[in-house]
Amino acid sequence: MATDLLEPELLYKRELKEKHHQSVVDFFSELVAKSGVNKDENKALCEKIYARKADASKLSQRLGKINSVKVIGILSIVFGAIIGLIGGVLFTVPAILAAIICIVIGIAMIVGGILLIVKVYRKRAKNYQTLLDDANKEVEAMIAEAYKQMAPLNALFDEEMPAQLMEKTTPLIKMDRLLDNKKLDFLVNHYGYNYRDKENCSVVGLQSGTILGNPFVFFKEREMMMSQHTYTGTLLISWTTVVPTKDGMRTVRHTQTLVANVTKPKPVYSLDTYLMYANDAAPNLTFSRRPSNIRDFDEKGLEKYVRKHESDLSKMAEKEMEKGGNYTPLGNPEFELFFGGLNRNNEVEYRLLFTPLAQKSMLQLMKSDVGYGDDFTLVKQHKINFLTSRHSQGVLFVDVSIFYDFDFEKIEERFIEFNDEYFKSVYFDLAPLLCIPLYQQHKAQEYIYKGTIPSNYSDIEHEVISNRFDVREFCDPETDTEVILKTDFISARGEIDAVKVRAKSFKAIKRLEVVPTLGGDGRMHGVPVTWFEYIPLEKETIIDVAHIGGDRIKFNQLGNNNVIYNRGLISYNQDKPLNISINELKSQMAK
Repeated sequence: MATDLLEPELLYKRELKEKHHQSVVDFFSELVAKSGVNKDENKALCEKIYARKADASKLSQRLGKINSVKVIGILSIVFGAIIGLIGGVLFTVPAILAAIICIVIGIAMIVGGILLIVKVYRKRAKNYQTLLDDANKEVEAMIAEAYKQMAPLNALFDEEMPAQLMEKTTPLIKMDRLLDNKKLDFLVNHYGYNYRDKENCSVVGLQSGTILGNPFVFFKEREMMMSQHTYTGTLLISWTTVVPTKDGMRTVRHTQTLVANVTKPKPVYSLDTYLMYANDAAPNLTFSRRPSNIRDFDEKGLEKYVRKHESDLSKMAEKEMEKGGNYTPLGNPEFELFFGGLNRNNEVEYRLLFTPLAQKSMLQLMKSDVGYGDDFTLVKQHKINFLTSRHSQGVLFVDVSIFYDFDFEKIEERFIEFNDEYFKSVYFDLAPLLCIPLYQQHKAQEYIYKGTIPSNYSDIEHEVISNRFDVREFCDPETDTEVILKTDFISARGEIDAVKVRAKSFKAIKRLEVVPTLGGDGRMHGVPVTWFEYIPLEKETIIDVAHIGGDRIKFNQLGNNNVIYNRGLISYNQDKPLNISINELKSQMAK
């Protein structure tokens, strides 16, 4: 397997895709057997639901047509009244016949419209509305019964299942349950990962693991950045001028809409998922690369593009040499032009990473339509690699409630499709790293703590579980924006960590600024511009974090509604303490 991983695109296509799919199918079958649900009974009930829904849809369409009768009746009354009024106006000796005809037609239209509404619309509309209400009630009752049928299966879904299934498919890729203190300390003190500087960034999702012993972490972060926002205001002005004409002078009225802008700071929030991978190989090397358009070319177009731009690499090398740099093009201009990495700082270490085999495998990956093609950004900073891809942004950290449904077939379809896509997404985020033989040859050595870590659980896990709470428990009540949660370890009481949660947000205060603006009348006018001043808010709350093990399925059975559960950890607000001991809760989970 380790050798095959050097060509991850081929390995996925030939073996892993189908292997994982079958593993997911088998796992779902095990869940169904464990739940004891009867899919045949559910299918029969769902067929009735969809048939009754179709009936309701037809009744709704008929009701819509009947409503059009009401509109016709109202229009008939309105136009009849208008025609009758016209007849009344015309009621003079010269036009008496036309007046009588108008009045007769008007009365007939009014009477016809009233009869249409009273005799046709009201009777049929009431009948169809009753039938529609009855159909909807039947559908709601049957859906409730179907949900009851599927409740045992819906209760078995756990957010850890996708990672467990991935590890089963590719045993060389290990998925951790938690990012523990030991691994975090290893990342910080051995590899140089600095996570403590991100004061305006909060980790809301986390999945750590190893490839052949080398650590990686998928992060999902909510970040706040202050951005300059432009507010716009307008003012309508008018003035008059006197212009000469052939008959003398004429006054002309002019209007103009004046526009003014005010630029002020505004907090902007974003969610970003990225991969961090640590490896001792090429420890001095730094470089970055961005997605290319390599998939826009066919084979001939690619060759033509490379021939045209190959000389650019030589020119760049000459300029770098004049500046004292050491950039030297590889012997593979296609790789250089499309993979990039031209800002590398160490040619020797770069070549150790990107051997001819690595270049071939990487280009194969970037061109492939089996995965996602070249949609990734890669930044190497000494021993740390950061990779961000477009495809991973909405897949890795999803609530299991997406699987819930009353229809067994829909549950099965969603579960299998999601887990297939999860595996594909994670695998092809790791794939660029798997293309590099040197990364697979270096295995991290056993790490020993350099000191004592006072907390039971890592700082980042504290932050992740704090983001599982309803944010309203933490934020200032005057908050008008999104919230960034930061955590600080306070103390440990046995296996319980006391953690301070700082909820950082802003209050938006409406302001008005009058901007002097020159109008077409040659005068200055004050244009009002409304903008918002964002005042920082911060509120602190103390939570407890402890480890009870088990899984969400067992935890849900205990009915601890005020307690947050995440991958074996629990957390609760100290203002709402547990009514049982942690040891008792662990004991219940073990049962």
